[in-house]
Order: sequence, then C-alpha cells, then structure tokens
Amino acid sequence: MNRVAIKIREARLKAGLTEKQLAKKVGMSAGYILQIESGKKIVNETAAEKILKALGQKLENQSETSMKEERQVAQQKPVKKEKPQAFHVKPNEQWQSALAGVLHTYPVFDCQTNKVVGQREMPIKNNKVAGHHIDRLLFVQASNNDMKALRIERGDVLTVLMAKEIQNNGIYVIEVNNQKIIRRLRKENNKVVLSRGVPGEPTEQVDKHKLKLIGKCLKVDFSLD
Repeated sequence: MNRVAIKIREARLKAGLTEKQLAKKVGMSAGYILQIESGKKIVNETAAEKILKALGQKLENQSETSMKEERQVAQQKPVKKEKPQAFHVKPNEQWQSALAGVLHTYPVFDCQTNKVVGQREMPIKNNKVAGHHIDRLLFVQASNNDMKALRIERGDVLTVLMAKEIQNNGIYVIEVNNQKIIRRLRKENNKVVLSRGVPGEPTEQVDKHKLKLIGKCLKVDFSLD
C-alpha cells in the first residue's frame, strides 16, 4: 500500500467516516475508495488532493519521479493481506469466498465519549453485513463494567443493530439524560425498565419519551487483555 493510500485511510478513520460516506462526500464510488485504500488502484494526484481536502488533510508535495516509483512498486509487488494475530484458522471455501469479496470497515465508538477507538472490517455478502443492511450496524465499545453481570465488561465490543422498537429483555444501547449507556430493557405501559442484570438490584424506570433508543446488541466480542 503506498503512502497516499495509507494517509487517505487513516484520515477517513480519524474522521469517523465509512468508505460509502467518504465516496458520497467527494462524488466518487465506494468501490473506487476501497480500491485506493487496499492498494489495488493508484490514485492520481488530483483525486488524492480532492479526497484529502474533504477530510481536512493536505497532500504532501511529491515529484513526478516519486509518484512513478510508487506506481512501479505497486505493480511489481502484490498487496499482502494482514494475517490474523489472535487465531490461526484453516480457510474453507466459504471463508475464502468471504475474503475475496469487498470488506466494509466500521469505526468502533466508545459508548460514553463517542470517540473512535478502533475499527472492524466485515465481509459484505449479498449487499449485507452479518445478514443486515450495511448502514444499520454499529460497533460500540463498553466504557465500564456496569453490565458485568450479563458478561459485558469494559473494553468489550458490541455489534449493535439500529432499532426503533424495544423487545422485552433485550440488551440495548440507549441515551438517557444526554448520556449513552448499555442496559437490558423491558416495557411497562409508558415506562421502560432499565436493568444491569444484577440479581436483587433495584431497577430504574424511565418515561419512554425521555429515552432515545440507539440499537439492540446482537453479540459481544470480549477482550483478552
């Protein structure tokens, strides 16, 4: 991957944008942005300046010779895929097919600060990610151990599906009093019962109109640290 591609990718992640959002911002296709960031396509100087300007960055001055050298290196050396560090899995046909497709990069947001603290690369299959529309998923990192009783601890990353309705006893990311938290929810008339899952602990009730529903937690990836 050349320096320009790396700079575009880092600037996009810092801005908290997906490839699709960046593509729309600069009037290009999401596929073109993906090819640039993966090193499969060498972006010309004009396009690079346009993309970086939209991200609040500047293109470093490079001579024509330097740009040509980067193109030659990219053509001669195939892009190496990063190897997983945590697990060593022998790929089967289905996994190989997923890797051959387009990967969508999601930023991981801290639940309380809403700052980007990492990223998740997910394979797109039939225009969906994990069986859901690509724009309906969020990745949120737990900020504390409030939900430890339900095996969600600080640093764990939750896959969240944007939702408008509450399903009783589901775990959700919500906003109450301008603060984002993770709780198990249950509807009771015009109230919503908030629980941390601690046996015997008093629950909290909130008027449903004062609660902003962000999404339902589908799964949790726990940290080994």
